[in-house]
Amino acid sequence: MAEPKRLLKRSVLVYVGNQNNSTVSVINSASNRVIKTIPVGKNPGQVNASPDGRQIYAINSGDRSISILSTRTNQVTRTLRNVSPEPFAAVSVGNRFYVSDLYTGGVTVFNALTNESIARFPVANLPLAIASLPDGKKLYVTTQARNIWIIDTRLKRVVNSIPTGATWGLDFTPDGKKFVVNSFGTNETLIYCVRTNKIINSIPVGVAPIDINVSRDGRRAYVTNSRSRSVSVIDLKSQRVIKTIQVGDVPYNLAITPDDRSIYVTNNGSNTVSVIDAGTLKVLLTIPVGLGPRGVAIV
Repeated sequence: MAEPKRLLKRSVLVYVGNQNNSTVSVINSASNRVIKTIPVGKNPGQVNASPDGRQIYAINSGDRSISILSTRTNQVTRTLRNVSPEPFAAVSVGNRFYVSDLYTGGVTVFNALTNESIARFPVANLPLAIASLPDGKKLYVTTQARNIWIIDTRLKRVVNSIPTGATWGLDFTPDGKKFVVNSFGTNETLIYCVRTNKIINSIPVGVAPIDINVSRDGRRAYVTNSRSRSVSVIDLKSQRVIKTIQVGDVPYNLAITPDDRSIYVTNNGSNTVSVIDAGTLKVLLTIPVGLGPRGVAIV
């Protein structure tokens, strides 16, 4: 096992939302230890970083709030109340952040400078994930029901949809030409062309895939398979799975360090985070965190 301090060229902070005890764990990547546990709102699911890395948004579905954390002090600086009936997922784009609501199927837009709500519009039933094109002009929303819904961020409305079944995690290649999305019901990762919104390929992965992240160099995609305790590693050039890595119980979300060298995976059923070395594609260590970890963000 490599020394934890050698995992990264520089230290970063890893923020983990612990849904079942309403906290956020802060992991220092140099030591790979939890350096602080921060109480937030009830049942934080997703955690998202602001584009400048100065703030973390913990999306608390249990009390309809968002806890805003300072990454400088690792303290809650503000709590936004009554965000929506059941805030579920979020994405930051420039000086805006967008929060989808599982119950109403709408999206609420916040000004990231003032943290005030500035718009709200309907999207679709049971939205699960929301992702932004690299240029921030469009958002893609996956749902537990049907279709992938495309939002124009300037018009603040749905402008298109892509027919699909239930989908969950979605991410874009760095050049914005393709996106990858998990088909939860068919145990596949689908690759689409952004220009045409047509499917290019389907890749079998593990059982009930949830999250997916594309590496910053655009070479790989990493998929959490929630019911097979594994992460699938997809080579995006050959468009095939090159490794399946066993992790903890119910792997949920994952995040890749800025240097593409390490992947942090939340294991919702094990109350742990698995750290994967992107070079060897092996789990280096497992870190105990809070109860029911789900969302993860790296700054």
